[in-house]
Amino acid sequence: MTTVAASRSPLPTLSRLQVFGLLVGVVGVALVGLTFVALSPRDFYQAYLYGYIYAISFPLGCLGFLLVQHLTGGRWGVALRRVMEAGALTLPFMFILFLPILAGLVAGEQSPYHHWTNPALYVEGSPEFDPIVAHKEPYLNIPFFIGRAVFYFGVWTVLALILRSWSLRQDRTGDPKLVRNMRMLSGFGVVLFMLTASYALFDWGMSLDPHWFSTIYGVLFIVGDGIVSLALMLVMLRLLYDKSRISFLIDQHVNFSQYVIIWSGNVAEFTPWYQRRTEGGWQWFIIFLILFQFFVPFFMLLSRTRKRNINAVVWIGVWLIFMRIVDITFVILPEFGFESIFDVNPLYYAAPFGLAGIWLFLFVMILKRQPLLPMKDPNMAFLKYGGGGH
Repeated sequence: MTTVAASRSPLPTLSRLQVFGLLVGVVGVALVGLTFVALSPRDFYQAYLYGYIYAISFPLGCLGFLLVQHLTGGRWGVALRRVMEAGALTLPFMFILFLPILAGLVAGEQSPYHHWTNPALYVEGSPEFDPIVAHKEPYLNIPFFIGRAVFYFGVWTVLALILRSWSLRQDRTGDPKLVRNMRMLSGFGVVLFMLTASYALFDWGMSLDPHWFSTIYGVLFIVGDGIVSLALMLVMLRLLYDKSRISFLIDQHVNFSQYVIIWSGNVAEFTPWYQRRTEGGWQWFIIFLILFQFFVPFFMLLSRTRKRNINAVVWIGVWLIFMRIVDITFVILPEFGFESIFDVNPLYYAAPFGLAGIWLFLFVMILKRQPLLPMKDPNMAFLKYGGGGH
């Protein structure tokens, strides 16, 4: 049985959350901007990319869960549909925040992607000629990179806008055909989402080292995005509703699967990615992530009593939101040539907080515009009257 009771007035809470996001965002982005002057343009572009990959985890995860909820028709997501929609609808704004990354493409040696944007890498006979990078030129070139980014955001935005439009029309008309329409679009949309999200992370993250590749890299990020957005939804449930019963399972085996595949293959081009992360202090991230992103939350939630304690689950959700920063730190920062964790300037760590704060401000702004529940969805009757369901 799932019962959801709406809070008497969530707007003051949302307004405080919006102000908090704006303050954190302004301070964080200002500190990231300081890297351009105090350190170097390359440090700015690298820190910004690091923070952006964290911040976009939230809207991508929300869009993924929104598609899955419409596709399955599960009652579990009805109370959170407006949260998922609001998160997904920030994607057009995230494209605007992506523009500094595009600007960094043409920054020459200051670009985070200078390992493949340097024209000399493609010229045979040049001292800098790299046959591996040259072989990938049809894919790794600036115009195609920009075109793919526009396509990714276009697909995500269209899916989010159509689903939002149909959901609001359902609120006005109660037309039962809209449920079928949203389910059919989501079936096609899930396939598009998985492909575009995977390739986006191939482009933005994996191409930082053009000699290395992993076919599971995109899945690794999609799973991580799903975890952090689910953690966000847990927090929002606590802020917006009086009570709810929630349970979830965290899947950490994707990271280990990638490691086993690369280890068993023993290919020279693959192993340096992990070698960089087993020295200079980065190896401690592996232990920390295994313990505190998987084992500790997993075993804490084995208790039925704790799973039904909304406050305990919310704090676990907040912890997982923080652990996503640790996860992305481990994956992204070593690609910038930091041989030790102590080589990273502390200003870098302001980036994920700053850009996530800006995202939070935009998310709450959109969430406040419409009623928090889709009252004419057929599954709302089960929520209002405590009916059973999945």
